[in-house]
Amino acid sequence: MPHTGKGKALEVGRQALNYLEEAGAAVVLEPEAARALGRDDLALPAPSWEDLDAVVVVGGDGAVLRAARALTQDTTPLLCVNVGRLGFLTEVDHDALEKALTRLLAGEFHVEERMMLKARLTRKGEVFADVVALNDVVINRGTFARIIRIEATVDGELVFDYSGDGLIVATPTGSTGYSLSAGGPIVNPRIDAVILTPICPHALASRSVVVHADEEVVVRVTASHADIMVTVDGQVGFSIAPGDVVRIGRAPRPVRLVRFGRDRFYRELRERLGQGKAYTIPGEGGLDA
Repeated sequence: MPHTGKGKALEVGRQALNYLEEAGAAVVLEPEAARALGRDDLALPAPSWEDLDAVVVVGGDGAVLRAARALTQDTTPLLCVNVGRLGFLTEVDHDALEKALTRLLAGEFHVEERMMLKARLTRKGEVFADVVALNDVVINRGTFARIIRIEATVDGELVFDYSGDGLIVATPTGSTGYSLSAGGPIVNPRIDAVILTPICPHALASRSVVVHADEEVVVRVTASHADIMVTVDGQVGFSIAPGDVVRIGRAPRPVRLVRFGRDRFYRELRERLGQGKAYTIPGEGGLDA
């Protein structure tokens, strides 16, 4: 699954394809990627993928988010190769591609599971959208700077009732994204939890709340206008109207990520968020662990 909008991702995707085929692996590609790489013979829509050993995702974190949603009904592990900037979710950089694929084919890896969210949008009791998210589900005002009123309950108990710009409902994976920028906590992705972070609340006491992963979050929005949006992983959006209800909870299946070494979450925090020069513990993470 190379990012078809990035030339570098397509180049690395072609390298991965050639290496895998030379190693005797059977490969399929999404139709758009197959056309971009001139391999229409390998085209197969992702919903038809069955019995795969692994999926190689080439791009940045955006490509990983898209792949996680596209394959949410599957338990196939994802090897994520970074050609972007941050790469919080990716396992290896593109210059280590062949070494990573060698270990993948040899089965020399373990799998890390990350919880996902499922959101159901209803209007007058009727469901009009069901979506999943790896990072976050965000309810916010639309184009114009007009506040909305947010009411959020957790397992039926009122937690938030305020006016502001919106609410971020994030997984621990998404805690280092939009939620962090809005003042939310950083949560280790191995913890199953849901983070609720208000966006520019008009209330001095509104702070982020971390709730149990199995509790259901119900968000209701009221406003004097209809310029309200729900965005999923910053990639998919829906317009909602005052009175619509958004129900959010743990998705039935997690995303499964290929890992080659020990957990590197805290090291990546230092490196990606610029908290000083990172140091390396001998044997820590990566392809050499």
